[in-house]
Amino acid sequence: MSMARRVWLALCLGVWSVWAGAHPMPESQVWIDTTPGGLRLTLQLPLNRLEYGFGQPLADEPDQALPRHGDALARYLAQHVIARSGTQVWQAARPSLQVLGHDASAELHAVIELQAPPGADPRTPTLDIDAVIHEVRTHRVQVFLRNDWSGGRAGEAPLLLGELTHGHASLPLNLAPATAGASALRLFKAGAWHIAEGTDHLLFLLLLVIVAPASAASGRWLAPRQDGRAVRQLAWVATAFTIGHSVTLALGSTGVLALPSQPVEIAVAVTIAVAAWHAWRPLVVDGELVMALGFGLIHGLAFSASLSGAGLTAWQHAQALLAFNLGIEAMQLALLLVVAPVLLAWCRKSATGYDRLRQIVAAGGGLMAIWWVIERAGVAVAAGA
Repeated sequence: MSMARRVWLALCLGVWSVWAGAHPMPESQVWIDTTPGGLRLTLQLPLNRLEYGFGQPLADEPDQALPRHGDALARYLAQHVIARSGTQVWQAARPSLQVLGHDASAELHAVIELQAPPGADPRTPTLDIDAVIHEVRTHRVQVFLRNDWSGGRAGEAPLLLGELTHGHASLPLNLAPATAGASALRLFKAGAWHIAEGTDHLLFLLLLVIVAPASAASGRWLAPRQDGRAVRQLAWVATAFTIGHSVTLALGSTGVLALPSQPVEIAVAVTIAVAAWHAWRPLVVDGELVMALGFGLIHGLAFSASLSGAGLTAWQHAQALLAFNLGIEAMQLALLLVVAPVLLAWCRKSATGYDRLRQIVAAGGGLMAIWWVIERAGVAVAAGA
């Protein structure tokens, strides 16, 4: 080979490597959701790779893929997506097929219900999935466990179980033993820890609670309330916050209301800033009730980021919401039971000292909220760069 041709070939390979690095080859993905006695597999297969395994053009006209080849694609998946226990093949229902996208990046979305044969252990199957990879040697199929309600995994980020490639298309599963109430208990704990570890949520609640023992008039915090009224105020604040975040937690975790995480986190910080201002000087008489309800809606969107309803049945999602919410409320109640008596006693003993404490908490909370707004908006990073 001449020197010129070698240089030309090296240049071509260099350009190809740069292009491939900038445009990674699409991968197929499989999400596993367990069902009573079986599995539900959700596959996402790029049409521009699937067509090589399927043997027919699909990516040029994605909208026509199912009208032209729907039955054949269902048969193809039945041959190349199999679950078995030893040599016993699981029963597979006809896949539910949908094409997502209308251009070269379009994907086939397939949902397959698999049922274990009588006597087989539904917790230890082997998956044999060689769709696409039986022909395309460079392709990969990533397999994730999305939900295992009986095994105590639900509403979390999918767990990568393995990656299938050409010549390595089998993946043995060994799911956790089925335990009644496992997922509900885990979600209850997750809700509780979400509050316990959430400094911003704790600070927001403290700013609303610290003004409960005081009464407001003429834009100022005045004499302390009677203990009975203060306790009722605390109860109303907690209830209003619960109602607010429960609504958006349900909407967010079901995907009905989907917002980018950054604006939500910034909005949470803004609610803390407003609550701090109110703790310093009352914006509205009994305004903490309105804030607890309205701002609870915003905090509920932040909570929903920790709870995904994807892959759950309607009944499982309802149980997940209840358990997660109960965990949140249990931790809030525990904190109130610890903090509220101390605040009430302090306010009753020394109104002046309590007023100073309120101002310190309000000022500190306001400064932290301003910093969180700057940090979450990326201003601090941009300034540092």
